[in-house]
Amino acid sequence: MIGFLRRGVIAVIPFSGVLSMKSVVPVVELIEYAEKAGRVKGVLLNLSSQGGSVTATEVLVMALGRLAEKKPLFVWTTMAASGGYYAAVAADRITAPPSAVIGSIGVIFLKPDISGIMSRLGIKVEVLKEGALKDDTLFTRKMTPAGRKKIEAINREVYDDFVSAVARGRKLSEKDVRKIATGEIFTARRGKDLGLVDELCDLRAATEALTQQVGVKPHRVMQMRVRRPFLYSFFDRGVRLAAADVLDELLGPGMYY
Repeated sequence: MIGFLRRGVIAVIPFSGVLSMKSVVPVVELIEYAEKAGRVKGVLLNLSSQGGSVTATEVLVMALGRLAEKKPLFVWTTMAASGGYYAAVAADRITAPPSAVIGSIGVIFLKPDISGIMSRLGIKVEVLKEGALKDDTLFTRKMTPAGRKKIEAINREVYDDFVSAVARGRKLSEKDVRKIATGEIFTARRGKDLGLVDELCDLRAATEALTQQVGVKPHRVMQMRVRRPFLYSFFDRGVRLAAADVLDELLGPGMYY
């Protein structure tokens, strides 16, 4: 039987944390390498994400979709919530340990509002604008009814896209997906009953299943890593820099999975 095994490897690509452009772009580079490398016969995404930016999620999903068109793509996850789950449904197969957190199918728009504090302190901001709603998402003021209505419409559009992606990726009806697309989380065990997860297993079993599917030897696994600048490892400054990156994106108004 060994003589019929193909030469090549499977690539294991890790992603952990909030989905932001700064965290996603380096992983997309790994995905594109794996997509183009002839020796890579399949990819396992080792995923742990609670979601994040809508746009960053879409960038990651597009890269995963291109990869999945050419090579088998599995996901093994300990957390695939919101945007993390959106990314997971791009895979051919979703695997997880029974207690993993999955789901949270929904979308949220966040906008800080410090207008009350500014009023108490007597602070005013002068705004010169062209376009009635141009300043509606500024943190210095409350949203107008018209601006809120516009954002709600965009929220619904993005939410519908999420529901459609889950239905398409998991081969479920949109009607069934909408019943569970309440923003709530599930364990992977419950997710399997709902059709959101394929198999309950550990990382080793998920990796072995992929090697069997693509027909490469079980030990031919290539662990891929994002290259970090020196400062990311110097006195744990990398943790502080990563946290600053996330705060930089999340403190402003924005839409998130």
